[in-house]
Amino acid sequence: MLLELFITLLLIESQVSTYPENVQQTAKRKKEHRNAGPSHSHHWGYHDQRSWKRAFTNCSGTSQSPIDIVTRDVIYSPSLPAIELEGYDLTGQPELTLQNNGHTLQLQLPNTMQIVKGFDEVYLAAQLHFHWGTIEVPGSEHTIDNVHFPAELHVVHYNSKYTSIREAASKPDGLAVFGAFIQIGLHENENYENILSVIKDVSAEESNTRIPSFNVRHLLPNSLEKFYRYTGSLTTPPCFQSVNWTVFNETVTVSRKQLVALEKTLKAGHNQSLAENFRSPQNLHGRHVLASFRSTYSTRAGAPSGTDTSSRTGGNDTQDGLSRGDILAIAFGALFALTVLSFCIYAYRQRRKHS
Repeated sequence: MLLELFITLLLIESQVSTYPENVQQTAKRKKEHRNAGPSHSHHWGYHDQRSWKRAFTNCSGTSQSPIDIVTRDVIYSPSLPAIELEGYDLTGQPELTLQNNGHTLQLQLPNTMQIVKGFDEVYLAAQLHFHWGTIEVPGSEHTIDNVHFPAELHVVHYNSKYTSIREAASKPDGLAVFGAFIQIGLHENENYENILSVIKDVSAEESNTRIPSFNVRHLLPNSLEKFYRYTGSLTTPPCFQSVNWTVFNETVTVSRKQLVALEKTLKAGHNQSLAENFRSPQNLHGRHVLASFRSTYSTRAGAPSGTDTSSRTGGNDTQDGLSRGDILAIAFGALFALTVLSFCIYAYRQRRKHS
């Protein structure tokens, strides 16, 4: 009985692994795909990122994205306004178009979804997409203290002063993008199933399908209060330096099965697997990263500092999972408790026997 309990606890620990990995260990760039941002005619791929600047001069700029967010260097800025969204609940509205564009899994969004507070202008939604790796290589674009996460969600908005995302994409104040880290949790995320349940329908490059509308807000972290803010760029060619980035401190979770579906289902190019579609972290070149909260450096690998571990029905459960130390402490605590209980029962029976 004691051995079975110990094995069960170890199995739980293996299921909540988030396999964060150091940036230096994730230098592999293999696959060729097409642009997830504004369209263009020149071909590019993730395996040849150093060549991007030859065809797209902006890619060699000094305000490029993604970046490594070094928590000890971020600047707490209490003046950063809180983010307020409108129109994110699309339940009951027309269906949405989901596409494999050869570079990412992308969902087109209506411009009725808006960021109404948080910036000087109102920003309108255009699309959301994902970046991911493989089982061995976690694929978030941004990193926290040199640590990658399994995947990253981007929700792209454009400034309402422009008529379209195409017009706004090259303007200094053109875009506002949300970035949310995705980790592996204990349970399936029902909200992400709105997309991942039909991913097989868009396995081929340039394929698309229609899906029922849903509450897109539920794809983001429970709380939007804690975030990092910096000025950067599109993470794909043409690398326009037009993005006001908001990277949330709290993560979202999906099940291991859901993440594997994202990593292994889509194809690009000559029937190649669409994976590792993330750009390497770029030099800050003197830029400052602001934080809406006081950041305390986290020694727990893979956990953004101050991560909120609250839960929401639908899959945003424990954000970090249990560490190996937590599992061992639980296991030995349980063994000790059972040993004490067994001794007490034995002593009680012996006393009754001699009485």
